[in-house]
Amino acid sequence: MPPMSGPLDDASRPPDPGDRPPAGRLAHAPSERYAERLGSRVPGGADGTPRQTSVATLLGALVPAIVALLVTVAAMVVVGGVLAEQRGLLLTAGFGGAAIGLLAAGAAVSPDGVAPPALPRGRAVRVAVFLAVLAVAGAAIGTWAYGRLEGGVLDPVTYLWTVFGPLIPAEAVLAGLTAAWGAGAGPVRSRS
Repeated sequence: MPPMSGPLDDASRPPDPGDRPPAGRLAHAPSERYAERLGSRVPGGADGTPRQTSVATLLGALVPAIVALLVTVAAMVVVGGVLAEQRGLLLTAGFGGAAIGLLAAGAAVSPDGVAPPALPRGRAVRVAVFLAVLAVAGAAIGTWAYGRLEGGVLDPVTYLWTVFGPLIPAEAVLAGLTAAWGAGAGPVRSRS
C-alpha cells in the first residue's frame, strides 16, 4: 500500500510566496553589542579569552583604602583610648569612612583607560562600607586593649558597652554611610 499524502504533508506542497529557508547561525552573538558598555562584567575579552581580575590587581587597587583603614583605626584609638574623648569619635569615624570610600572608589576605574577596572562600582561601594565598619570594630578592640594596658579587667563587650554604650554602633553606621558616599563620589586621584 503506498503512503498516503494529505494536506499536512509539508514536503509535497510548494512553498508559499512569503516562505524562506531557515536562517543559519549568526556570525556574532546578539549580546556582543553590549560588550563595550558592560566593561569588566563581560566574561571574555575581544579575542575570546576569559577576562579575570587577579588578586594582586585587586589588592593593588585597594591598598590606599587599606592604609586609610589603618590610619582611621589608629586615630580612633588615640581619640577614644588615649585622650578618652567620646565626642570626637563620631567625627573621626565619619572622616575615616569618607576617606576609605573615596580611596576604595579607585578600584572601580580603569588604571590606564584600557584595562578593565578591578571592581565594578557597586562592589567597590560594598567593599568600602565593609572596610569602614571593620575600621570601627578594629578601633573598638584597640581601645579595649589600651584599657587593658592601663589595668582594666573587663571583657571587650562589657567594657565597650559600659564606656561607650550605643556610640560604637552609631560610629559604624556613620562610617558605613560616609564610605558609601565616598565610594560613589570618588575616586581620589593625584594629577601627574
